[in-house]
Amino acid sequence: MISIIIPVFIEAVFIEATLQHLQDLNEYSVEIIVVDDGSTDETVAIASKYAKIIHSGKGKGLQLNTAAKEAAGEILFFVHADMVVPVGALAAIHKHILIDGFDGGAFINIFSDYNNRIKSLGRIMNLRIRKREQPDRCIFYGDNGIFVRKRVFYQLKGFKEIPIMEDYDFSVRMKKSFKVGVIKEPKLILHPRRHVKDGFIRTRMKWILIKKLYLLGISPQKLAKWYGDIR
Repeated sequence: MISIIIPVFIEAVFIEATLQHLQDLNEYSVEIIVVDDGSTDETVAIASKYAKIIHSGKGKGLQLNTAAKEAAGEILFFVHADMVVPVGALAAIHKHILIDGFDGGAFINIFSDYNNRIKSLGRIMNLRIRKREQPDRCIFYGDNGIFVRKRVFYQLKGFKEIPIMEDYDFSVRMKKSFKVGVIKEPKLILHPRRHVKDGFIRTRMKWILIKKLYLLGISPQKLAKWYGDIR
């Protein structure tokens, strides 16, 4: 079984469409867990029609770890509230883990709108000449849809309960110690809401700067205070 874990906070606009789509896949045995950290809108009421609801303290890492403890599946798949998981994705995870023998991985993603603009900006601002993305190097963020064997998740002691970059940190540790790969097809589909809200260039610059400062040793607590939640 695959346990699909979706962390939420004030996601009433997106969560129903995401959960309806997941239920319509019907291609592999799954459970769906929505973990909320204090939404004040209709997120929980909407999600409760489709998924198991868990309540958590604040912070994405804590949310994900809390839900993982309740998950029944031998594979954990972490999905965003505004993410479309396409037909074939669950079967691809199943093959990747149980047939090909990987311990974890994630997906290449695309945006539902403005994809070429956003991806081109990312390549230019990261000084990449080739159309090669970070997931090709098996370094993932949450919007790549990270998945992992449950036993491996616990061997890694889950996500660090830090306010930012918990996904990047987890993927680096997973790659260092286990067999990890990327699924290139099908691609996960993301909503470009942050790019639209904050501006395409500003959003990309913020993400790049946060990563560079994190790698230079600036604490996640300071980064979160300066920049807020980036995902």
